[in-house]
Amino acid sequence: MATGLQKLIEDVGDPRIILTFLDSSAYDELIEIDTNNRAFHCLTDVSKKYPLPLADGSYEEMYINMTELLVHPEDKEKATEMLKLENLPSLFKDSAVEGIWCGELRFRLLSGNWRWVEPVMVTGEAFGLSDGVYRMYIFDIHNRKARELGLSDEPLYIDEPKNDITGLPGKRMFTKAVSALLKNSLVRWCIVSVDVENFKLFNEWYGHNRGDLLMSQIGVRLRMCCEELGGTAGYFGQDDFCVLMPYDMEKIEKLYSDIAAMVSEHGTATGIMPAFGVCVVDENTKLRDMLDRAFLATRFAKESYHSRIRVFDKAMVTKTDEEYQILSDFFRAKKENAITFFLQPQCRASTGKIVGAEALARWKKKDGSLISPALFIPVLEKHGLITDLDVHIWESVCKWLRSCIDRKELPLPVSVNVSALDILNLDLTGVLEDLLKKYELPHDLIKVEITESAYISNNALVKSTVQSLREKGFVVLMDDFGSGYSTLNMLKNLNIDIVKLDAQLIHIDPSYPEKSIRILESVTNMTKTLGIPIIVEGVESQEQKEFLQDIGCSYIQGFYFYRPMPADDFEALLFDKDKVDTSGILFKANQQFHLRELLDDNIYSDNMLNNILGPCALYTLENGSVDIIRFNEQFYEAVNVPDFHDRLTGIEKYMPEADVNSILDVLKQAEEDRLNGAKGLLHFYKTDGTLTSFSIRFFYLRSEGEKKTFFGAAHNITKQNTLETQMLLLSRCSPDTVIFLRRKPDNNVEGTVLFNGLEKELGLTRGELEKELNSVMFYRRIKYDHRSALYRDLLEKINHDESFSTELEVEGADGCPLMLSLFGDSVRDKTGTVDYIVTLRHQ
Repeated sequence: MATGLQKLIEDVGDPRIILTFLDSSAYDELIEIDTNNRAFHCLTDVSKKYPLPLADGSYEEMYINMTELLVHPEDKEKATEMLKLENLPSLFKDSAVEGIWCGELRFRLLSGNWRWVEPVMVTGEAFGLSDGVYRMYIFDIHNRKARELGLSDEPLYIDEPKNDITGLPGKRMFTKAVSALLKNSLVRWCIVSVDVENFKLFNEWYGHNRGDLLMSQIGVRLRMCCEELGGTAGYFGQDDFCVLMPYDMEKIEKLYSDIAAMVSEHGTATGIMPAFGVCVVDENTKLRDMLDRAFLATRFAKESYHSRIRVFDKAMVTKTDEEYQILSDFFRAKKENAITFFLQPQCRASTGKIVGAEALARWKKKDGSLISPALFIPVLEKHGLITDLDVHIWESVCKWLRSCIDRKELPLPVSVNVSALDILNLDLTGVLEDLLKKYELPHDLIKVEITESAYISNNALVKSTVQSLREKGFVVLMDDFGSGYSTLNMLKNLNIDIVKLDAQLIHIDPSYPEKSIRILESVTNMTKTLGIPIIVEGVESQEQKEFLQDIGCSYIQGFYFYRPMPADDFEALLFDKDKVDTSGILFKANQQFHLRELLDDNIYSDNMLNNILGPCALYTLENGSVDIIRFNEQFYEAVNVPDFHDRLTGIEKYMPEADVNSILDVLKQAEEDRLNGAKGLLHFYKTDGTLTSFSIRFFYLRSEGEKKTFFGAAHNITKQNTLETQMLLLSRCSPDTVIFLRRKPDNNVEGTVLFNGLEKELGLTRGELEKELNSVMFYRRIKYDHRSALYRDLLEKINHDESFSTELEVEGADGCPLMLSLFGDSVRDKTGTVDYIVTLRHQ
């Protein structure tokens, strides 16, 4: 049926007369939209009627304000499609008068009530507007709509057929029937709004035929409820129903259980279940307001997984108003650059060094204080606006990374968060690719964190998105792993790079500690099976850190090392090279096993166990003297001293004086840290007066009075120390840098720097150069124009086991260009662990 103004406009037909009529009519709002500049301007506004805080700005802001704050929830889907910028031209396609379109919506008043309005939009030369410019008039038509819907003293009912699928009447006939039942009734009635959450997803997964069958079954059950208890039911379209029934919570819960069972019979998809909103009938409240209250209660029911039936109370209105205020303030804050990000470092557990960071959204108030993310992020998620926040943070991070590079600082990779709505609403890979191009950033500086729940809600779309991201060179992390339905199959299907373990998993239940530990071990073992490294979030104590290391978790993010901090503070940390690890996040295959795997029938003899354990002994400490009371054959061979048996008592007598305090300190540390023990580098005199060097890790076992017993695993590193000393001397007298290169299974290469004769020219120690070679940092030192060709040519040579030589220009210690000659000789054979010996030489 044509709307009121639309019928009049069609009868007039002449654009000039129509424009004169519109301009002289009593409209509430007049908004001009410029699609060329994606902007709007409010030409006329009725003050304090509708919550329209913006007088002009970007079209996106107006679109979000209208669809999220202004339009009635039932009209949101229609308004969303109608007001999309790309959809505006299609509105006029079937118009009886060229260049004009009319519709009907409900707008929210500042008072919180709802009002029917008729938007009339015009465009084109006939209305004096240039191409791409539209004008929208908003007319208040509430009184007319009230008569049409039977909500006034002069009802004007328009009969409509019952829905073919559900067998229930539509909204108009339902409201008419409700009005009749409520007149002079002594029953305490309630209106129940019934919504099957995520019904669109149900149709996608199980097909529209199954969806229609479910709607039909719900319709039958609601009719049975009305026949049994009295009342009436209606179908409002999509997955929305309404029932007038006696207010009896037991009966309402029974109805809910029956409908929930119907949904379960058709499919077990998580998140597809009914939600009930209940409004108790109040004779002093208008029917349309009671319907709105039932719909509002349904929205609150959807927010809880367990409490899916909610009875309206006035606090819901207050909370809704607070949410609308947050949304309105958020867009203003974003415009004023008050929405920013903090960085929380991700660290290697063993060293505490920073390997990367996660960007976390923060909202700064004018006084410098912060609004908690727990306050505004759930509101943005609830209203589908989290994507606006995420894209803003992504671009802010890219802009900051670019500024670091321009200042000759080398930033570490930053992880950005991606929600399920981002994947659903955006070409995620395209958006991130555009940002990298805009700010000229390499892919390795931005990592993408996708929550596990996103996979649960739409696994096919997430899978294709992850594949697209990885093909473009992005590293993809699964965030909050273990919080939902983590499975080995999920990891295999997604083919992600890194897992972030949900912080809740590391909080061991003191009532069932063994069970909690087993669960955590099973989750970590699941990722190890596929060779995926783990970052554990929420680590707050040394005890947690040590336990995680013990079960093989190498990377940690949490308050134990660092709290989230502003980008400037994070930059300051990066200046201290002792706090930074540029090697990134790596996975070492089979890096952890459990001792119980050894203590079974696989151990055939003491000799086999000794060979597995290596050189070890039992030590006692009493009155400052250390004795060896037990040792194995491997320990005896490692010591290699002829009169060893005479040197078991008071072994500190055979150590340099400076080492005596060292061994006592190490034993004390081992006693204090029973789980990890303590390691020391200790020296002992041989009979000829020369020194041997041992690395010994001690573990405290027990005490008997003043005597304390320790287990020690020893390694003779005399030759290794001698070799390192020789290499250090060689680096001082050689102008060259020598590197061993090993080709890894993934066709990348790993370098070991033997010595760095170019330490002064490059401004890098041997260890620092090795870290840069095994990350992207050294690659960035090379002159930009040479990088790609050099990398391609060298990789081709290496893949064919060919020797190579070339020249390259790098940035020296003083920031000036440094010309180097590079020579690589292939030495690969079947038994060696080195594929190339590489020499770097200053020209």
